[in-house]
Amino acid sequence: MKTLTLIYIINATLLLLHEIESAYEKEWEILKLPGKITGFLLLHILIIIFIFFGLIEIENNSTIGMIIGIILGIGGVIPFIVHKLIIKDTNQFNLPISNVIIYLNILSGACLLFLSAQSLA
Repeated sequence: MKTLTLIYIINATLLLLHEIESAYEKEWEILKLPGKITGFLLLHILIIIFIFFGLIEIENNSTIGMIIGIILGIGGVIPFIVHKLIIKDTNQFNLPISNVIIYLNILSGACLLFLSAQSLA
């Protein structure tokens, strides 16, 4: 298994863990998303398909795979930006496990972003 594939899997896993917690925290209310839980779940169907498709393309070393790697790398950084810099609510996403997921996700996201961009160049 290539390093890029492994980083992609780690980043995707951390993102999905964060999204599981997002359902628990009712993130649609925090971010004022329409559709409540139904809209949130429907959105995640597309996100999960995108993640799996990206894994196949990363493993195939395709251009689209590297672009998805960049997008998912940015996605790994976003939870930190949103929950630690923009919306600083100490009652949400602040359990020890939440912080571990968010901080590991920013690391894996930055690595994935760098490696995908480097492979694309």
